[in-house]
Amino acid sequence: MGAALVATAIALLWVAFWSPWLAVDKVVVIGTRHASRSAVTARASMAAGRNLLLLSTGRVQEAVEELPWVRRARVDRKLPGTVRVFVTERTPALLALSGGQRWLLDAYGRVVAPAPRHTRLPLLAGWVEADLQRGLRLSSPRTTGALRAWRSLPRRLKDEVHAVIAPTRERITLLLEDGTTVRYGSAQRLTAKSKVLRAVLAQLRAEGRTVAYIDVRVPIRPAVSEAPVTAPAPPGRGPPSKTAR
Repeated sequence: MGAALVATAIALLWVAFWSPWLAVDKVVVIGTRHASRSAVTARASMAAGRNLLLLSTGRVQEAVEELPWVRRARVDRKLPGTVRVFVTERTPALLALSGGQRWLLDAYGRVVAPAPRHTRLPLLAGWVEADLQRGLRLSSPRTTGALRAWRSLPRRLKDEVHAVIAPTRERITLLLEDGTTVRYGSAQRLTAKSKVLRAVLAQLRAEGRTVAYIDVRVPIRPAVSEAPVTAPAPPGRGPPSKTAR
């Protein structure tokens, strides 16, 4: 009986770790729309031929998440020899220009792909990036600040933004679709700035007024100007108009 138990244990170990029955022979990709299914399969093919039980799903996940369109990947095993990759894709939120090419960015500054010709998304501008490419993440202080400001906006307000302009991290500016310029300043007190901006816009529209700019750099003292303005004023200067009531 002892010999039989030992033989059984050896047989089970062989089945678990060396049997070709458990070798990975198929990769199934689920959830791709923009990401190339073949690219995901190629990244996951590192699992091909390996024992399913010994496979590091974490390594496969990391390899797949290096693809520009992939925000998150989940990998699991399915007997007898299948690896499944569940993909959550990035959502394009903004456009950036580089060398005459328009690029799609997600809300965290990841460059995912060249933008189709008629894509309508807000433009992230005010800086020069000579060589954008797929997979690059924008990481300069001014772009990360501008992206933080963008992410802090409620959905309805985002729909009104034509461009997010950040020549410096202290001079973030929003250009609305109706031509109104919003001086946002730095990426500080974003919740308060967003709340005040919504209140000022609601009041102006209730009164049927249009303005050249709204200044919410100091949320407790918002200001508006109905005079033409050619460029946002540098930070630190007081608003040149009356305070919005």
